[in-house]
Amino acid sequence: MWEAWGGNMVVRVKWFYHPEETKGGRKLLEMKGALYQSPHVDENDVQTISHKCEVISYQEYKNRRIRGLLDEDVYYLAGSYDPTVGTIAHEPGVLGSS
Repeated sequence: MWEAWGGNMVVRVKWFYHPEETKGGRKLLEMKGALYQSPHVDENDVQTISHKCEVISYQEYKNRRIRGLLDEDVYYLAGSYDPTVGTIAHEPGVLGSS
């Protein structure tokens, strides 16, 4: 986070996508809580950010859910998605049977 010209605070953010926002991300064992990281990065005015979230491994996500420790803004990393070419690379253990 830094102060831009004019006094506005700016933050650099990494974009994540929900499975339904991707091409091919609908074959997951568990759709709820899944996010795909992308190479897309933006600089935004801090006032445009609505909230932060935590992205953890699928195994940690399952462990927290079993223990009842899963907060609303916690997601698991399902893989990587490149929106410019539509490719997905999945993390181990997240795919369901086709």
